[in-house]
Amino acid sequence: MSHKKQVFALAALSLASMTAFAQASSVSLYGIMDAAIRFETNWGANKDTLKTVAPGGMSQSRLGINVTEDMGDGWRALVNMEHRLFSDNGNVASGDFWRQAWVGLITPVGRITLGRQYNVMFDLTTSTYAAYRYSPYNEQFKPELAMNIGNRQSNMVKYAITQGGFTGELQVSAGEGAGDKTMGGMVRYQVGGFAIGASYLNSKDVAGKQAKGRAIGGSYSAGPLYANVSYATNDFDNGFSAALSGAYSTAMVSATTSPAVLMAPVNAQVPTFLFASLKNRKMVSAGLTYYVTPQFNLGAQFYKVKQANYATPVGTDATLFSVVADYALSKRTDVYAGMDRVSFDAAGVVTYVGGAKSRTGYQTGVRHRF
Repeated sequence: MSHKKQVFALAALSLASMTAFAQASSVSLYGIMDAAIRFETNWGANKDTLKTVAPGGMSQSRLGINVTEDMGDGWRALVNMEHRLFSDNGNVASGDFWRQAWVGLITPVGRITLGRQYNVMFDLTTSTYAAYRYSPYNEQFKPELAMNIGNRQSNMVKYAITQGGFTGELQVSAGEGAGDKTMGGMVRYQVGGFAIGASYLNSKDVAGKQAKGRAIGGSYSAGPLYANVSYATNDFDNGFSAALSGAYSTAMVSATTSPAVLMAPVNAQVPTFLFASLKNRKMVSAGLTYYVTPQFNLGAQFYKVKQANYATPVGTDATLFSVVADYALSKRTDVYAGMDRVSFDAAGVVTYVGGAKSRTGYQTGVRHRF
């Protein structure tokens, strides 16, 4: 073979190899844009009604990138980067631009991922007994996520394996001087329309104080009906980081205000019982979703919360619920309307600013997934 032919053959082989690699890799862009008109009662000393364009009524708006590479023999590489934003003004929805940022491998013996990602309690809640089958959460009212020790951690290594109907996960996160040093796991089992699971997560702050989360729950789907039930507890050492306990509690209230503002309860109208001097918190939750037609569904979710604090001898009970009607205009676009309510125990000492012991929210909006 002549020299020119050898060079041509090598170039063709190299090009073919590059094409094969290109075909084995994929990069996809995904996202949600959601906005709602929202009203909330009992704001301020005059108990006014707060009127907002909520930056995500049923879902938080987001833009994400997924990368996969098939390496053969059961091996795949994975990358995820997801940015959360406020759809009402275009601002960053949190202090961290990337709410998720991780890289990982799928191997014949399980999946391992490293970086900032959802924790094991969130994975169990979302996969096993989420409030609404079509959402899975009401972004403006998602108290079940307040029980999940922050829902995501940075500096995390997570291992997951699925065998038949069983799934197991383990996680550790380093904390790296900022607290939120975690260790935990979850197991779930699914057969047909029935799913059940349990999770545990331990978090340590920089001083070594601990917060422990536990949850168990299940769901059942049959045709147009979806039902869920769960029970979760959080236990906090006396003196556990106020910043972390506040971050772990933000989902207990509406998302109308930013997480930074939520740390100032008087200004944000957030009762201090949500995170001040936490001792323990218990929540039972149950809900139903029913597809009236393939496009139109109705859902309702109920929560009962009991909380004790180190600083006050009187415990606090709260009853919460939400109802939502959702109509799919297409496979990607839906419109919705809903109502949610928080009521504190009349015998307790907790009130909103102005003395109100309840708050009701109303919203209607549009959501597009791509």
